[in-house]
Amino acid sequence: MTLIDSYLHEVSKKLHKNTRREEILLDLKATIENMLPEQYSESDVKTVLQKLGNPVKIAASYQDTPRFLIGPEIFDQYIGTIKLVIPWAMFITIIIQVIEKIVLYSGEEALLTTIISTFAMIIVAMLSVFFHVLFWITVVFIIVERSSSNKIHLPFLNAKQWSPDDLVKMKNIPKDKVITLSETIFSLSGIIIFAFIYWNAYRLLGIYTTNDNGSLKFVMPIFNQNILQTFAPIVFLCIILSVALTFVKWRSGQWTMPIAITNALLQGGGTIVFIALAMHQDFIHSASIPYIATITDTASAKVTFFIDKILLLGMITAVLVNAFDIYQGFRKAKI
Repeated sequence: MTLIDSYLHEVSKKLHKNTRREEILLDLKATIENMLPEQYSESDVKTVLQKLGNPVKIAASYQDTPRFLIGPEIFDQYIGTIKLVIPWAMFITIIIQVIEKIVLYSGEEALLTTIISTFAMIIVAMLSVFFHVLFWITVVFIIVERSSSNKIHLPFLNAKQWSPDDLVKMKNIPKDKVITLSETIFSLSGIIIFAFIYWNAYRLLGIYTTNDNGSLKFVMPIFNQNILQTFAPIVFLCIILSVALTFVKWRSGQWTMPIAITNALLQGGGTIVFIALAMHQDFIHSASIPYIATITDTASAKVTFFIDKILLLGMITAVLVNAFDIYQGFRKAKI
């Protein structure tokens, strides 16, 4: 894709769907070609595009009447602000809700019950934060739009002036190769959730019964906490490396071959640790098997066979999921 094609593509993305896109793009392409000398270089193209200006403004000039609440001059900053603020607002909301529940947790109710109620509260809080943040960001930008950005200065509006070099950057980084902020926050959230579950497995993952009032009561863990603690140092190391890799990916902003190789090593190592943990003969809490056999009125051997099948399925799933993730990393790095 040439610089001219990239410029036309950016203009096309900003045109309203009801406009005559093909006609406008052909007209704009003819204008650009008329401004170029017969034997032109890439430098000549950049000079012409610099004269024409930001594709956002060009697209807005083809609109018969204004069709926007936020004007084209600051619309990109508006979208960029939303993409930056909302994911972090969501992440901070989750952290605050979790910390609040940990501080207020008395131990009187089952941890699983507390997690379920916390999850429900987090969903409600996230929806509330999303709409509040979106509302106030929109209000601020409407004020900026109506008051002129020359009078009100915001950090998000102090972006560098558009340049044709921006087209080169966008052309050189395909969409599938980009690592977004939302992906980074999603990865961090997954790591935090995994770490919390791992170190609380002895009071979270187990057998439950109901009390007289209908609430859940934790009877015993399914997994052997001593075995989990034995693997804790290497699991902790994997978590630290995963967090570090997540921040490296965020700073890079795109998949590269070193990142793909590091990701493959980390995913492969994590899979090996999980398989070694699942295959340990004392991984399952010994008292849980006869208890399950008693309440299900079946033999302990059948319970053991069923649990072994579940662990085998878990190992196969982990291998397939991580193999796919590794493949995707190398595929994106090679784009």
